Amino acid sequence: MGKKGWEKKGQVAVFVIIAVVIVAAVGLYFLFRSITNQSQFSPTFNPVESQILNCISQDTSNAVKIAETHAGYITSPAFVAGSSYMPYSSQLDFAGTTIPYWRSISGNNLPINQIPTLKDMQDQIAGYINSQIKNCDLSSFIQEGYSISMGSPDAQVQIGSSSVKVSLSMDVSMKKGNQTSTISTHQVQINSEIGSLYNDAIKFYDIENTKKFLENYSVDILNLYAPVDGFDLSCSPKTWDANEIFSGLKNATQDNFMSIRNNGPQNDYFAMHLPISSSVRIINSPGWPSTYEVEPANSPVLVANPVGNQQGLGMLGFCYVPYHFVYTLRYPVLVQLTKNGETFQFPLSIDIENNLPAGANITGSSVPDNNVNLCAGPYSNVTVNLIGSGGSPVDGNITYNCFSSSCYIGKTKGGTITGLFPQCVNGQIVADSNGYMEASHMFTTLNGGSTTVSMRRIYQKTVFLNLTNSRSNEKAIITFSGANSSYTQTVLYPQQNQVNLSEGEYNVQLYVFDNSTLKFNATTIQTCTDVPSGILGIFGVMSRQCSSTDIPAQNISNILVAGGNSNVYFSAEELSQNNHVEIDTSRFNTPTSLQQLQIVYTLVEGQSIGVNLS
Repeated sequence: MGKKGWEKKGQVAVFVIIAVVIVAAVGLYFLFRSITNQSQFSPTFNPVESQILNCISQDTSNAVKIAETHAGYITSPAFVAGSSYMPYSSQLDFAGTTIPYWRSISGNNLPINQIPTLKDMQDQIAGYINSQIKNCDLSSFIQEGYSISMGSPDAQVQIGSSSVKVSLSMDVSMKKGNQTSTISTHQVQINSEIGSLYNDAIKFYDIENTKKFLENYSVDILNLYAPVDGFDLSCSPKTWDANEIFSGLKNATQDNFMSIRNNGPQNDYFAMHLPISSSVRIINSPGWPSTYEVEPANSPVLVANPVGNQQGLGMLGFCYVPYHFVYTLRYPVLVQLTKNGETFQFPLSIDIENNLPAGANITGSSVPDNNVNLCAGPYSNVTVNLIGSGGSPVDGNITYNCFSSSCYIGKTKGGTITGLFPQCVNGQIVADSNGYMEASHMFTTLNGGSTTVSMRRIYQKTVFLNLTNSRSNEKAIITFSGANSSYTQTVLYPQQNQVNLSEGEYNVQLYVFDNSTLKFNATTIQTCTDVPSGILGIFGVMSRQCSSTDIPAQNISNILVAGGNSNVYFSAEELSQNNHVEIDTSRFNTPTSLQQLQIVYTLVEGQSIGVNLS
């Protein structure tokens, strides 16, 4: 190889060395720049970065608190309304804030399940940090001569069992004097129990959803604080004020749920012993949206009638009052889980139907399972026109009932609503409006269409009882039963003297009681009967056999002394022009024995009373 060849190769080597040096220099530049970006290169910008990290920590803490108090949400799911039938909606209003239900039922009877996943919570906390970090107060540094600009934030959040880690990607460019720096990544970690609390909340929810232990507590409260099944020894009807029952149930529910906890002795009724480490608190408030219903009762008064004083039942020798009432209760509870000073809360709906948790199987029942949720569709467009007796439009709530499904449609505007009705043959359109009697109208929705529902106005009237031979210590039970409907109003007179009536035919039943007490001592009645005497009976030989019946001692209060019934028709014109309902009857002497009491009952059942509007 000649001299020129070596020179050319030498020149190539020099260029290669120069290129390597340039690449290395560029690499060192970016390396030192990266170090500078983390404020390790110049301590001048450390205070600014510390303030930014403080802001991220504070924003993270705020986001965690919001999520813990809002069932894991910062931004709530879309609102779904409730109805008078299903009072919950999709959010519970608690202490001025709305909390999404984890389990609820919409106004048209559709289940609502909106439990956030761990990733949902992490993403919402990250979104909160991204929206708030730009509000970080750096004004003091600006006054000191710093120039600071922030890029677009992108937070990544990781929730652990006892901490929350945040990695925020955001260019923060800073300049002071001749020094500049850009920091791109900011990482913080705060102590928080949100992860552990969320895991306990999921366990609580899964166990409750499977075992319905909150509903079982509710059933126990119902049986303890309300008349459900039982009997009393009495010859007079037994009455209860439904509103007082419901008020007592609401207060008892609040107090009993507050007593529930997770830890305690094994035999402690209120200790749940769930496999979670958090302490538990269950909150219920009488003021929250709820539905309380009882059957059979179409008025605020529950009445149980006695057995043993009717004609033909004298052989019993005593009277008793059996009763059986069926309740539907719907109300929310707020579950609070607490650990190391942090609380995670979420609301659930409680549903009791037929005195049992909703969906519970009734042992031995031969009733087929018709609990198909028809409210989920398919649908047809139906128009409903709601009118009063004079043809004027009425605004009210419309519900469509088909089999066991009750679907809330909405409220009429100007007397009309067009909505999506579940397809059904011979379902019932039910209209409810203040000042009017509930109306029901059969309608098939398979092909859509329109229909008109008429409503009858309700008139409030004052009841007067004109009792001949009164001793001024009587009280009465007056029942107005619609002849062609299930509408019933019961008045406890004189404590109550108002009744709501609409146009139609009524059977008016009156029982008047002496407000005194009679005591009947225990007695034994011997009954003897001639029966055939063994094999000799075929020859007509008879023997006398006797048996004894023990009649228990009874203290009978509210002795029946008057009453009767009458069928009467009230027209809309008469109801609108008169303010009073006058009832006339005569008083019997107060019975002094069970036999006399049975006679009075027989007379009352066959006696007519006068009923007039005035």
